Amino acid sequence: MHVCLRPSPVAPRLVLGITGGVASGKTTVMRLLTQAGIPTVSSDDLSHQVIRKGTPAYRKVLKRFGRGILRSNGQISRGDLGHIVFRDPSERRWLERQIHPVVVRKLKQFIRGHHGVMALDIPLLFEARLQKLVDKIIVVYSSRAQQMERLRRRNGLSRQEALARIASQMSLSSKRRRTEFVLENTGSLARLRRQLAACLCMIRISAEED
Repeated sequence: MHVCLRPSPVAPRLVLGITGGVASGKTTVMRLLTQAGIPTVSSDDLSHQVIRKGTPAYRKVLKRFGRGILRSNGQISRGDLGHIVFRDPSERRWLERQIHPVVVRKLKQFIRGHHGVMALDIPLLFEARLQKLVDKIIVVYSSRAQQMERLRRRNGLSRQEALARIASQMSLSSKRRRTEFVLENTGSLARLRRQLAACLCMIRISAEED
């Protein structure tokens, strides 16, 4: 993928916020950005690190939900934890309060440790009001039917479980109205790659005009 988005004297550091809905294609976009040589970090990956065995958040989660959420190696089962919190919004909000502040600190550390263009995958960017953390926001959009199909295939969820996870986030239609940069992940990978390349060029122009 040809990328015209490079560091410039106008924008020595440019932080891209990649967001969207569950199973909308953010991971694919992040992989394409990595292939283009842009440093990336996933807030989901950071969230998993936060609750790894031995961490303060791990102990809090274990005390809250019990040892039934543990795998045989003592690590927290993301699937079992997800089944609990996506059925109960109050438990999900409690979990987010334990995890999000630590994740935000780690995202800020990543930004400070890099120069030029970088990309942060933040699924709850709008919901957590983290817009000020980034310079430009790209929303990865797909239809609800596509989200459902991908989520059920990837996570082995029932229809109701998949709907609950989609409903736990701001709708994609609302997210796409909050940014001028939208990737329509409704077709082939090649089409998505072309959209991303064009989007990065538009962002470069926009950044230089700011």
